[in-house]
Amino acid sequence: MNAHVTGTPPLVRAVNRQLILDHIRRLGRVSRADLAKITSIRPPTVSAVIQQLIRADLVEEVGNGETDTGTGRPPRLVALSRRRPRVMGFELGATAIRGGLCRLDGTIVSARSTPHQPVGPERALDELHTIGSALLDEAGMTWSELDGVGVALPGLVDAEHAIVRWSRPFDWHEVPFARLAEARWKLRTDVVNNSVAASMAEHYFGAARDIRSLIYVFIRFDVVEHPGGRSGQVIRLGSGIIINGEPYHGEFGAAGEITTLVEHPRMNTREANGNVPPDTAAFAAVLRNGQRSAVAAMRQAADEIGAHVLDAINFLDPAMVVVDSDYPYLRDLVLRRLDDVVREDRLRKIVGRTVVVASALGELAMMRGAVVPALRRVFRMPRVGGS
Repeated sequence: MNAHVTGTPPLVRAVNRQLILDHIRRLGRVSRADLAKITSIRPPTVSAVIQQLIRADLVEEVGNGETDTGTGRPPRLVALSRRRPRVMGFELGATAIRGGLCRLDGTIVSARSTPHQPVGPERALDELHTIGSALLDEAGMTWSELDGVGVALPGLVDAEHAIVRWSRPFDWHEVPFARLAEARWKLRTDVVNNSVAASMAEHYFGAARDIRSLIYVFIRFDVVEHPGGRSGQVIRLGSGIIINGEPYHGEFGAAGEITTLVEHPRMNTREANGNVPPDTAAFAAVLRNGQRSAVAAMRQAADEIGAHVLDAINFLDPAMVVVDSDYPYLRDLVLRRLDDVVREDRLRKIVGRTVVVASALGELAMMRGAVVPALRRVFRMPRVGGS
């Protein structure tokens, strides 16, 4: 028979534990006394919970703080434990795989990146397992010592069942990737869309840390349309949405998809010999040199991207939009135009201006975001009561 928990001592202890642990995560380094003030939990209770968290290897003491008066015994500070990695994250991309071991605070202990071509699910898992095993060997660990694994990949993902419904670059359909992964390394595995993963990374670790509502937008100039094929004719926009602190997937896992294509600016650019630049890198080079047609083409592309993102802003009304790209130089040009578009928008002037920023998490953002679900389970209130 399942026990129904009310305001019992086990529930109170569980709530206190979660509250204190979450504040330690948010604040970084904090004293027991300050935790008592912030949470309104009695100091002896705070101390008892901290000791439990230390024994569970979730928290550690990290030195002394300063007293309020400058005299007397300094308080001991605590922080999330950094003694060992707790989770493994992967970004399974169309051109590269990135893997990393992360601590409880999301910092990366070690990471690897290797070129990758779209392959079937089983071969992809072989590559992930090889990278993960190498990282664990370097750390002197085994898979069983991890608290979880996360995989970010491009495609429509059924968030509830972790099934890849469709991935354009991999040509996957209805792949139960989480189940296949868990059978491979015997650990709970979360599978999320790559842009959704990056939105979680921004919310948990980045510029939008703890902001309640945000949109993450990834501008992909080098587009892989299908296995073995690369298209340099369009730009694709991927996005992830956070609402009230939670990722929003939609009913069918397609929330955030911007399907309207933006023509690649290189297609409207001519080099000195009259030819179209062969790829994005060549286009960026002539753009840096101020080539007139490249400047005009980039302005047109930035206007189109800005219009799409503004529609999303006015529809969802987020506090922040975080923008990233596979070409940071081109991203920054788009970002400046997007900032102007938001500033000039009539509705934004009335209701409040959404902040537009560039991501500062770097190329490992999606990989870091993949581990957020596992980390959140670590911080979640433990089960109380019994059966």
